[in-house]
Amino acid sequence: MSQALRTFGRIVARHWPALMAWYLGGEALHRLLVELSGFVGGHTTLGGLLLLPLAVAARLVSYVAMYLTVRPSLPHSRREDAGGIREFGSATLAAILPFFAFYTAWGLLDVDQIDFFRIASAIALADSGYDLAQVGDRGGLIAVGVLPVTVLVVALVARLLFTRFADRLPRWTIILATYAEVLWTFMLFTLVARWWNGVLDWFAEREAVGWLQGFGDWFAVNLAPVAAVWEGATWLFGILVAALIVPAAWLTVAGVIFGTTFDSTPSFGRWGGGATRGAAMSIARTLVMRLEGLWAAVAVIWRGGPLLFGVYALAYAAWGFAEQAGTRGALQLVGGHEASFWAGFFPLVTVAVAAVAEPLRVAIVATAYDSVIGRPQAGLDTRPSGLDDEAGEVGVVALDVEQKRPVGVLRKQEDEQDAVRGRLDGA
Repeated sequence: MSQALRTFGRIVARHWPALMAWYLGGEALHRLLVELSGFVGGHTTLGGLLLLPLAVAARLVSYVAMYLTVRPSLPHSRREDAGGIREFGSATLAAILPFFAFYTAWGLLDVDQIDFFRIASAIALADSGYDLAQVGDRGGLIAVGVLPVTVLVVALVARLLFTRFADRLPRWTIILATYAEVLWTFMLFTLVARWWNGVLDWFAEREAVGWLQGFGDWFAVNLAPVAAVWEGATWLFGILVAALIVPAAWLTVAGVIFGTTFDSTPSFGRWGGGATRGAAMSIARTLVMRLEGLWAAVAVIWRGGPLLFGVYALAYAAWGFAEQAGTRGALQLVGGHEASFWAGFFPLVTVAVAAVAEPLRVAIVATAYDSVIGRPQAGLDTRPSGLDDEAGEVGVVALDVEQKRPVGVLRKQEDEQDAVRGRLDGA
């Protein structure tokens, strides 16, 4: 516990200004890109769709930068050969899928798309003289149809081509590969969310649902204790989601960014001999390596043990309470004003509070992650991320080369190095 507190204090003392700057930069760029995509979407929905994923990517990049910034202060997760644009690009690519999943599940993707539609529709209606028949292919309306599916397929094919020919392309093309990954992932989660909302609406219109609602109302009126138990269980479920699932999700995102690996390669990674080559094997290798990295990051949640995760969840809950209290206190300090005042001032208050709170959240998550990596029984380690390690010779090494030295020897050497480094720090 004392080492975790020292790690947390070291992160805050060394990196708070940088973390705050990365967060504010990401939020400013996110807002700017939402406005720009809405403006373009007011003239062409396709153009807006091509820009809107960059708004989400702006927040992703800021969080990747925040976690990589604190890595040198993590005693068990730092690597001397880590750092630079190569690790940054690879970490961003690896974090796209889990970050978008969390972003969608928490409702933030819907917020961005609502803002996008509000801006684009206002521009399109004004340009068309408020004649819906003249709006045409503009206005920012995103629905399940040919356009989003086509964008998804084209972006996915482009991403696979970048994967296949990564060793032949200039290094700067990782920017295009990252954009293709962001675009197809954004469209995938958008279509899934639209489909799921359609399913929920279909169920809401069924007679059985109305009967169940009437049955629940009868219980609420005639059997108040049962209704109280049901409401209490619903409230408890919401508390558990906020107290356990959300911090676990952030721990997974951090694990993906840091490049978590198993000390021993899982069984699903030891396949695919060196004889088979070509596009299919390159794509399969990419999927296997991504799944292995994601699974290792998820394993961080339980391999730290219930005590460590419980302490982390309590610290995260305390952070959440303090963040809400800070926002409420700032709003009360400003006092009552008309709605037009709060329309412009409320976002500034929330961002100002978050600029103080987000570095603390990163410090809490990074400290918990490093504590798990520091446990030898966890069987986890980190690696410096290379330039999109999914292609070329790196992918062959990851799957086709057997380990030359026993895992235990390597782990023992790393523990001895950490011990020596600790003595030097204390001297």
